Amino acid sequence: MILNFKPDRRFAQTEPLSPILRDLRVYWDFSRAQLTLPLSENLFISDLVDEMPYVLLAYGENSRFQVEFSGDAAADLLGGTPIGATTEPGGNLPTALSRCILAAAETQEPASGAMGEMQILCLPFSGEFGTVDVVLVGLVGIASAEVHTGGTVISLVR
Repeated sequence: MILNFKPDRRFAQTEPLSPILRDLRVYWDFSRAQLTLPLSENLFISDLVDEMPYVLLAYGENSRFQVEFSGDAAADLLGGTPIGATTEPGGNLPTALSRCILAAAETQEPASGAMGEMQILCLPFSGEFGTVDVVLVGLVGIASAEVHTGGTVISLVR
């Protein structure tokens, strides 16, 4: 018998996501488990083989993150490889993308947005001291992505 249950808001989708971004969010939620944030040391690229062409990995701290990895599809959407670009003003990242990365790092929650014909999802991962040191960014073209509106998943917690 269930005596008490409460909705787990972590799993609630607030907006329609492309299948790629939805899969990245599911991976983040699964990696997070009962932690506040998933640990960056548990970020395994091999788990994201299908999503990697659409991914950027930005490493850093506080208000400065630098792109260290870019999948081919993400680089094409941005008009060239963003490796080495930073979230600093004049750091060669589009403003909307920098804002998304910094929002995810600051709030320690997923951040999303749109930039032209792109949909963006930024997922924070923490280091050993609990601060965000990696942001996994998913980029997909809105026109080319089939967007699904998903239901809300609610976990029952005793």
